[in-house]
Parts: sequence; structure tokens; C-alpha cells
Amino acid sequence: MLTIKRLKVLVCQIIWVFVATTATWGYTGPDISSPGVQGDALSADPTYQNGSVPTRQFPTKPRSGSSYSSTGTRGTAYSTPGYSGYRPLVPPSTSACGPQGCPVPGVVTGAPTGPIPGMFGLFSQVGMGLGSCGQLCRPEAFVPHIGCKQFQASAQIWYPTLSRSDVIWGTNGAGGPGGVNPFVPGGSTPLSLVDSLQVDRNQYFGVYEGRCQIRSNWGLRFTFMPITYHDNSNPPYLFWFGNQPYAPLVNTLTIWDRYIYRAEMVYDWFHKCNAVSSLFAGYMMIDDNLTISQFVFPYTRSRSQLLGLYTGGASIERIIRNIGSATVTMEARGSVQFDNDHFGWDAVGLGRIYMPMNCGRYGYLEGGYRWFVLETSQPTNYDKTTLAGPTAGIGLIF
Repeated sequence: MLTIKRLKVLVCQIIWVFVATTATWGYTGPDISSPGVQGDALSADPTYQNGSVPTRQFPTKPRSGSSYSSTGTRGTAYSTPGYSGYRPLVPPSTSACGPQGCPVPGVVTGAPTGPIPGMFGLFSQVGMGLGSCGQLCRPEAFVPHIGCKQFQASAQIWYPTLSRSDVIWGTNGAGGPGGVNPFVPGGSTPLSLVDSLQVDRNQYFGVYEGRCQIRSNWGLRFTFMPITYHDNSNPPYLFWFGNQPYAPLVNTLTIWDRYIYRAEMVYDWFHKCNAVSSLFAGYMMIDDNLTISQFVFPYTRSRSQLLGLYTGGASIERIIRNIGSATVTMEARGSVQFDNDHFGWDAVGLGRIYMPMNCGRYGYLEGGYRWFVLETSQPTNYDKTTLAGPTAGIGLIF
């Protein structure tokens, strides 16, 4: 029995040696001098190649068509003078980058030194320095955008034209809606602040906006826009306002204050190097006060109302080009406001110039055109306002 068992073991060893010496080995990866599983065998991605170990291609004659390595990576056969072999379809080795390794594509870090040239570095390659953090130098064009746990603040000057502001508030002596010429055939017409009360069409207003980024693509934005008109006039027609008649050709003071507050949640649904697009929704509150007074007849009526509207819209900002270290972009933003008796919309188109200020901070200049329309539709409380005009401002991302 012992002789038979030894004979079986000897036969098995002979078979194992024969199979090992006659089988072909298709592994074409790097030499592995140490034991264990290393190199390409650790990667689940067939296109992955360890950049720290140099690869060696065996100059074997390829089969027709295409060939395969033991890792499952497909390659193509090619021939060069004095060489014929296999070229894998894998990313190039990073061993040529030296001991410091290859840089991240598109991003080169470093703190530039030396004086800041020209106009405080506004359009220089170095940029405007602020703080001691290393500056991020990005050779390719990208849209500067607020990052997580950062803040953005801007202030604009808006010079709109009041092209329309029609008002009906209260009734006339006959019980109908107030307004201008209530007793003429066809009924009264809305009181126009521009035509009847001769309010100045053009005024300067401020638009103030702040945003905080609570997540990488979620943020909160707050906007405050005060609108104020104070003018004296001599209205040419009789009109009714607040159930009170106002005489024509009498000195009349008009004070109109409208303060607009907005709070919105902003979601950056699309964010690439060349463009950023956002969706937003929130609530808008309007504190509106209109007072009309006449001094010959002691008439003063004030309409004070607080409006709450839901708002929603979208925006997109796209890069135009780089100018030195500055980046030129263009943004388009639009939204609607609504509730049961009110409807409005606003839009703005802006061009911006961003200047890097180190540590992910930017200052920018902006300018463009803004529209604002709001309408209230009630039988004895009608109001439609249309404002449109150029705007310009400054901002900071920090």
C-alpha cells in the first residue's frame, strides 16, 4: 500500500510539471519581484494602470485584428521602425512626471511672489492679493462661483423709467370705482401717477443682495429693493382717491414708498466650468404706501398695504472670456410672483468682471438691465406698475 501511494504522488508531480512547462502565460504587465497580488491585478477598472511601476511591452507578433492582455484590457496592434508589438488602450503612465507627481489637470497651486503690476493687479496675471493664503492659478476659463460656507454680497444702483403706474383705490361719488373723470360717459379710468400726478419718471434706487451657501449646491438669498417717489404737481383733471375727490389745477403732493423684501432658496442644478444654472423659489413681501395730499383743500388719503407673494424662477451664468487674471461672464435671471389677486414678474441681464482676491475670494463689477412688473386686480383696488432701466453695481464673494 505504501508503494502504491508513493507511485501516485510521483505520477501527480510529473503531470503538474508537464502542465506548468507547456502552458502559455499571457500576462504582459510589469515584473513583480515581491510575493503577493500587486499592480494591475488589484484594479477592478480594466483601464487602470499603476503609474508608479514602469510597464514593459513584449515584442511579440500580434494576432490579426486586436489583442488582449490578461487584465482584460483591449489594445490595438501597431508597428514602428525596428519595433512591432502591442499598445494597450490605457492612460499614459505618470512616472514621467518625476518624484513630485503629475499636477491635477487645469489646476496649478502656488503663491505668486513679487510686486503686483498695473492697476492694483486688476487685469494682471497675478491678480489682486488679499490675505496670506496661496492663490489658485487656473489657466483655463471657468465661472467663479460661491462655495460651500461662503458668502456673497452685492449693491447696485438702478436707474429705471416708470413707464406705467395706474392706480384705482376706493369709490367715487356715484359708488363706482375711483379714478380720473368718474362722471364722463364710459366710466372712470385709472389714476396715472405719471400722467395725472406728473411723478418724475426717472429715479435712482438701490438694490441690495446677500447670499450664503449652506451646501455645495444649496444656498439662501436675500434681496432688498426700496422704491421711493416724492413729487409735487398740479393735476389737470378731477380724480377720486380713497373715496375722496381731488380738485384739478391745485398743488398736490404725491408720496409713494414701496419696499420689496425677498427670501429665496437657491439650488445650483447645473455646475460646470463654463456655466452655472440655478433654480430658486421663495417668498416676497411688499410694503406699499401711497399718500396723496392737497393743501388748498385739506385732503390727505393714504393707501397702505402689505402684500405677500410666492416667487420662483431660474438663472444661468456663462463665461465669456478671460482678461488677464479677470474673468468676464454674463448672467440672465428671471422670476414670477403671484398669489390670488396679484401677479408680477422681473428679469435682469448682467455682465460681470471677476477679480481673484486669493483664498477662493473674488470681487466683481456688474452692469446690465433690469425689469420689474407687478399688477393687482381688484374692482376698487387696482395697481399696475412697470419699471425698466439700466443697473450697475459691485459685489464680493468671501
